[in-house]
Amino acid sequence: MASLKDLIRGADDIRSQDDVEIPEWAPGALFRVTGLPSGDWEKYQNSLTKMTRRDEASGIEMTIQSRKAEIVAKALRDQETGELVFPDLREGISILSKRSGGIVNGLFNLVRHLSDEDRDFTQKVAAAEADFGDGQS
Repeated sequence: MASLKDLIRGADDIRSQDDVEIPEWAPGALFRVTGLPSGDWEKYQNSLTKMTRRDEASGIEMTIQSRKAEIVAKALRDQETGELVFPDLREGISILSKRSGGIVNGLFNLVRHLSDEDRDFTQKVAAAEADFGDGQS
C-alpha cells in the first residue's frame, strides 16, 4: 500500500477544460485551459499587492497590480499537442497584455475556476467528499 505522501504526490487533481474556442484569436482552433497548482496561485496572490515605503514623512504607499495575463499564459495550451501556447512566459505576458481585456479576463476566470479558487473552504470540502463517494470514510 502506498504511503499518504505518495498518494498525494501522485494525485491527478489539477483540472482542465478542453474545447475552449477563442474565435477572435484563432478561428477554428481549440484550446485546453488548465488549472494551476497551489504554488502558482500563492505566488500570484502575493504579487497582487505590493507595499512600498516612499519616505518616513509620507508613510506607506500601496500599489495594486493585475497579473491576469501571467495566469492565462501559464494555463493556455494547444489542445492537440498539450503544449503551452506561450512556453516563454515573458513573451506570453507581453502578447496577452495587448489583447482584449474581456477575453483575457474570461480565460482568467476559467483558470481560477479550474484551480478551485472561486470556492470557499466549505465548498471545497463538500466537493472533495462527493468525489470520494459512499465507499470512503
